Amino acid sequence: MLFAPYIFFFMTDVRGMTATQYGGLQLIYYWVVMVTEVPSGVIADRLGRRHTLVLGALVNGLGCWTFAISHDFATFAVGEVLFALGTALISGADSAMLYDSLAAEHRETEYARAEGAGQMIWLALTAIGMPLTDHLIVAHRGPEPAYWITGALSFVGVVSAWLMVEPPRKKSGSAREITSGAISDVVRVPGIMRLIVYSIGVFLLLRIAIVSFYNPVLSANGVNPDWFGTVLALVNVAGAITAWSTASFLQRYGERAALLAMPLSIIGMFLLLMVVRAPAAALLFCIQGAVFGAYPPVPRSTLNRLVRNSEPRATVPSLESIACRVGVVAPPVPAC
Repeated sequence: MLFAPYIFFFMTDVRGMTATQYGGLQLIYYWVVMVTEVPSGVIADRLGRRHTLVLGALVNGLGCWTFAISHDFATFAVGEVLFALGTALISGADSAMLYDSLAAEHRETEYARAEGAGQMIWLALTAIGMPLTDHLIVAHRGPEPAYWITGALSFVGVVSAWLMVEPPRKKSGSAREITSGAISDVVRVPGIMRLIVYSIGVFLLLRIAIVSFYNPVLSANGVNPDWFGTVLALVNVAGAITAWSTASFLQRYGERAALLAMPLSIIGMFLLLMVVRAPAAALLFCIQGAVFGAYPPVPRSTLNRLVRNSEPRATVPSLESIACRVGVVAPPVPAC
């Protein structure tokens, strides 16, 4: 997502949306994700995770390109719907595919390390791509090309997902059986409900940091928009380092310490942002990056371990994702 550092700036300063319209577009995204999360998880569990990932990457690419051509609220809204569908299709299917692939080889204990390695590689590559986007594209032509390039990368993702080999699975039940099995796991398996409540809080803190604080804080501290990507690249380096070391942290200190450290770190960052000015304020977002790097490996590792069988493995994370989206579907926190 090479356009990530410029979303608020692009929609408001470049394309003329008001802050209220921007908030409305965010609401559209979250509502569509909420409505489609469980159906897409059931589709992944019923028809296969690989095909769901292919479709998700395809729709993501179309959403990026729709953003690129948008000049009014209605077109932006179409882009949000497409991007939300892509998010819902991929969410849950990716972690289920990874966990079951490892479990097929009796290597499920390596999930946290594999998830962390994937997160690390992604964040490290953005740390290269975003400064290049800043200085080779945004500084000369504005943020729009970043949407076109990200869309093209999504279509590379289509090919990558198509080439994946899905591990053998037992014949899946009906959509109703998969959904009821997932709900049963959430309600009856000790720890899953608590983990979902926890995820809501951390997801909300991360979302507030990047959507409502990142652009306004940098602007208030005199950072030019064509440096937003470079700053986010530093943030993602912190995330990459944390993602790579998460498995070792879990082995040494345990899940409880990792789960406790993430929300406390973000809250501490918010408190420091109230008193610190540039350039330290920009560097403080490295705390958000570190938590973002650890966020997928830690809760997903715990959640996949708690799910009793493979059949609803993509649907249970979809339920967790819906709960997280509910936490932010209220009017977004005003830009500070």
